[in-house]
Amino acid sequence: MISTITLNPTIDKTVYIAKLSPNDTNRVTRVEIDAGGKGINCSRMLKRLGAETMVVAFLGGTTGDFVSMVLGKEGVALECVPTDKPTRTCVCVEESTGVPPTTLNERGGPVEHRELVALLEMAKDVARKSSYMVFGGSVPTGVNQDIYRCLIDIANAGGAKAVLDADGEALAEGLKAKPFMIKPNLEELERLLGVGFESQSDVARAALTLAERGIELIVISLGKQGAIACYKEMIYHATCPEVKCVSTIGSGDSMIAGMLYELDRGAGIVDALRTGCAAGAATAMSSGADIGSAEDAATLKLQVKVARIEPSPISH
Repeated sequence: MISTITLNPTIDKTVYIAKLSPNDTNRVTRVEIDAGGKGINCSRMLKRLGAETMVVAFLGGTTGDFVSMVLGKEGVALECVPTDKPTRTCVCVEESTGVPPTTLNERGGPVEHRELVALLEMAKDVARKSSYMVFGGSVPTGVNQDIYRCLIDIANAGGAKAVLDADGEALAEGLKAKPFMIKPNLEELERLLGVGFESQSDVARAALTLAERGIELIVISLGKQGAIACYKEMIYHATCPEVKCVSTIGSGDSMIAGMLYELDRGAGIVDALRTGCAAGAATAMSSGADIGSAEDAATLKLQVKVARIEPSPISH
């Protein structure tokens, strides 16, 4: 089983308008509402691909009930810790003019100490049943930024391979526990290492540096340019299928799902990267916060190419 833990789930509400006019009334043309959060998105794609998966999450209030309902309709197993505070809502405003969307994200929480203890105990039990455990997303108020380090330790102790998809201090702290896999995007990688990257060779060298910290699989998503991966000291570049991008919400989570689906079945890194890129592209084709279909992912996989690359030496 591939389990996911979402500390800060959300209801993703996408609002469509012609053009955003600040300090004025804006007429909404369409609204889409879906369950969200990195682990939840990942499990939904895993389920669509045919993998056995379980969501572990904090859920509270009527918004938490909605997330539970969505997972139930899709047949995704759920173990939740009820919270006193309602699950947050994040709003994305999409303009028909084609400009980047405006997002309004609630912080989430605060999570009570007893709620956090309950989730950690639940994680210990789930780790013993899991081949992989995926941790990702923002950390709600009331929870320390070293939480992923603690959860990865739990996964390792339970015999599960830990996968981390986070940003900032939460990512930096989580790396100390040596997860099996991480999947930062380019901006998250630059924040983590404190440097900018000008070429794919720069990114490849950075991945090799992270591998020296004991991380077995590093995948750096590059958007339309695909992904750079480092696995067993070898570097790969996976191209991304050419699709009309409707919404990037959940694409990275779907990429992780596609990769783990293949790895859990015993497939090699090349097949994992191909399915991961295809699953991410399938979700990018979907509107709002929806997750892509397995059928689209299977079709798009035929367009993904994966090649070994050698980072060029650093010029002086």
